[in-house]
Amino acid sequence: MAEVRLNGWLASLVASIMISWIAPCKAAEPPGGGTEQQRLAAQVQAILKTHCYRCHGQDGVVEGGVNYIIDLGKLVARKKVIAGKPEESRLWRRMEEGTMPPPDEQPRPSAEELATVRRWITLGAPLPEASTSTHRKTITTADVHQMILNDLERFDRRSRRFQRFFTFHHLYNAGLSQDELQTYRNALNKLVNSLSWGSKIINPVPLDEAKTVFRIDLRWYQWDATIWNRILQEYPYGILEDTTASRVISAYTLARMPLIRGDWFVATASRAPLYYDVLQIPASLTELERLIRVDAARNIQQERVIRVAFNGSGVSRFNRILERHDAAHGMYWRTYDFDEPPANLANRLEGNLVPDPRNVFAFPLGPAGLAENPFRHAGGEAIFTLPNGLHAFFIANGNNARLDKAPINIVSDPRRPDRAVEAGVSCMSCHVTGIMPKADQMRDHLEKNPGAFSRREAELIRALYPGKEAALKVMEEDIKRFAEAVAQTGARVSRQEAVSTVTLKYEADLDIEQAAAEVGLSVPQFREAIIRSEVLRRHCGSLLPAGGTITRQLWVQAFGDLIRELQLGTLFVASLNGPTNEDNTGELDPLESLAGTAHQILFRPDGRQAVVAAADRSVRLWDVTGQRDLKRLVGHTASVWSVALSPDGKMALSGGMDGVARLWDLTSGSELQRYTEHISLVSAVAIHGNQRWAYSGSYDGVLAAWRTRDGTELWRREGLGYVTALAIDPTGEWLLVAAGRQLLILDAQTGEERRRHGPFPYSLCSLAISPDGQWYAAGSDDGSIRLWKRGDLQARLTLTGHSGPARALAIKEGGRWLLSGGVDRTVRLWDTVRPQQPQVALWTQHRAPISGVAFLNNDTQAISGDQTLTIRLWRIDKHLATPAATSAPPDKIPILRD
Repeated sequence: MAEVRLNGWLASLVASIMISWIAPCKAAEPPGGGTEQQRLAAQVQAILKTHCYRCHGQDGVVEGGVNYIIDLGKLVARKKVIAGKPEESRLWRRMEEGTMPPPDEQPRPSAEELATVRRWITLGAPLPEASTSTHRKTITTADVHQMILNDLERFDRRSRRFQRFFTFHHLYNAGLSQDELQTYRNALNKLVNSLSWGSKIINPVPLDEAKTVFRIDLRWYQWDATIWNRILQEYPYGILEDTTASRVISAYTLARMPLIRGDWFVATASRAPLYYDVLQIPASLTELERLIRVDAARNIQQERVIRVAFNGSGVSRFNRILERHDAAHGMYWRTYDFDEPPANLANRLEGNLVPDPRNVFAFPLGPAGLAENPFRHAGGEAIFTLPNGLHAFFIANGNNARLDKAPINIVSDPRRPDRAVEAGVSCMSCHVTGIMPKADQMRDHLEKNPGAFSRREAELIRALYPGKEAALKVMEEDIKRFAEAVAQTGARVSRQEAVSTVTLKYEADLDIEQAAAEVGLSVPQFREAIIRSEVLRRHCGSLLPAGGTITRQLWVQAFGDLIRELQLGTLFVASLNGPTNEDNTGELDPLESLAGTAHQILFRPDGRQAVVAAADRSVRLWDVTGQRDLKRLVGHTASVWSVALSPDGKMALSGGMDGVARLWDLTSGSELQRYTEHISLVSAVAIHGNQRWAYSGSYDGVLAAWRTRDGTELWRREGLGYVTALAIDPTGEWLLVAAGRQLLILDAQTGEERRRHGPFPYSLCSLAISPDGQWYAAGSDDGSIRLWKRGDLQARLTLTGHSGPARALAIKEGGRWLLSGGVDRTVRLWDTVRPQQPQVALWTQHRAPISGVAFLNNDTQAISGDQTLTIRLWRIDKHLATPAATSAPPDKIPILRD
């Protein structure tokens, strides 16, 4: 619909409503400490907070695109203030001329306050004393995943599959203030509820104190897996990280990508076609009217509509008709828009001048089929109330077919790059108060031109066009209802609408601070990475000069290469999403193909063969020397993630996303037994030394011990959160269990708890026990490895070096030597008797995350395998011969070649 000007008493009414929402800001007292210049800056900050903050930051309000008015540093950085030059500073010019705050706003800055602002700019715009909030801690992706995991664990298993998440943590890391972030929160709240057929406004729930990560429930908005996957089809920033937390989140939510960026969502889901698809809008206006129970033709015939006609809408290039119907959930307004007639506005017919049917003042009745001389419209827009009170939008052509964008020769939006009116975002930016009131001009035209229409036509015109007072009263009521709905999103109606503002900010060019934050790096780290990499220099070299930027389009285009070059994970591809479950709430196997080919690799003691848990739903007996399958054990109906070998090497135990643990005969390849009582990924398995008992742990929080003979349970423990790894004591006495961020030591026969370590900062992902059973180690998602000797209450040593999860561990007899493999594609050898410099070897030849490591029984080699099933051997005999008292210089860790 058109952007319109508020007339007379209605303008005052709307203004009074808006002013009533604005809580007056009491002037802040400047702090007394700091230098004289810092005290001056604090005074200016207080002045701006008193007079300008309510429109430029408070509650996320972003008038004029500025929501950082009390952040003096940003005022300078973004050229609103030119240090030392008041006359060139836009902020000062507006304050001096009296337009900031607007003339009708109270209180007004005094002459003394204006002089203080001018003096501050003249002295170089110094900054106030830095607060502790200025130096805030970076929120990492691992932090975000841990927040989500902690949140999901509060839900019952069945509810987890409905939870999805949005994040703004990259904007927080880029330095946006809480006021600026609040604009993004307001936009997210408004948009998700504007894409909802639910009856209530339900805002996303923040998970952290900084309010950067938010949870929604798909059921709140009547969404399902189909709609979420439709959103993901457009998502360019998905990174599949090979961490325990990420894997558990996917298994819990049944979604490969349950977390997306909030700014991208606002800027993309607010624009057609995604806007239409998420809101499930039909393909024609006729179908939409049927959906919201509007019979337009009958309403017109029975004079149940209100029409307004006028020239000069501000959006439409020619005259326009607005038409209101009652709908199922409130109001339904539509427009009739007209392409501009040619310069010759009349045709000669039988000697008379005939007006153009695009002139609504000559042809006010219609559309075709409902009047003898109907107007001829070229298209229009529709706006209707959703069940929760917010509004939705539709653009149609002259045949009522749905359009993503309106033709710019009919209507235009100067805020969009191509000036086209886009369904969703353009409508929101225009309809800031919901309905844009416009005074009817048709009734005045009729009264002043009584001979222009027949008596019958005049009566019908009066019935359909009740006049400006009656129409404005109805518009006023619609405006109030919309404002009440917006208030429930936590925002308020203001001149600058949040969704369209965030869209423009997202579409703007990126500087290096923002780009670095979007890939999870600091500016120095990202700058160094660009300089070091030819690929990054080609894509992002424009960021290196002072003030350098990159366009959003080029950044999206380069993002896949950035992820690969920076080794941040695997780029998410929506087309690889698997089939959904029966109730359409998630994927049957959200982990399938998530981590390449080999999820876990276990080597036989001599290293000649390995057993592999494979992404293709099989267990593979792999010939290391021949690099080929000896057997493929098939039976799992989803991806396989865990394997264990029996002590005699004749049996293998596997666990998969199908919730089943299967015991295999490696000689024949047949399935010997299965355990089917898990209801989620069987993430860890082990076989007891007596080979009569098997253990299986799952993301369902259950650890079960069962008999290999018949599959009956020996014991069962529940409520463990999510089990990620198991290791059985070679003596058969105790079982090591990694459960979330805790390490449990259980009696192998009874399941009784003997000891517990943790909780640790991040999830555990790997375990190892020395052959003599005296030493054990646990690897974490943050790359740290903790080592204990049996009986220790606290970890004896914490090893750090991996830049991602320490996925695979092995310990030699005596506990001195430890081997680790990480998601960072490195293999490391550690000497635990040298706590100051324990890492003695680093191998970097793998090109994929490590899935298994082992010491070979020849005492001269170690072995490792990665997710691509690339196997490498490493010479370690010269290190094992090193006396415990000697140590290599810290800066000369040898890098060995295989």
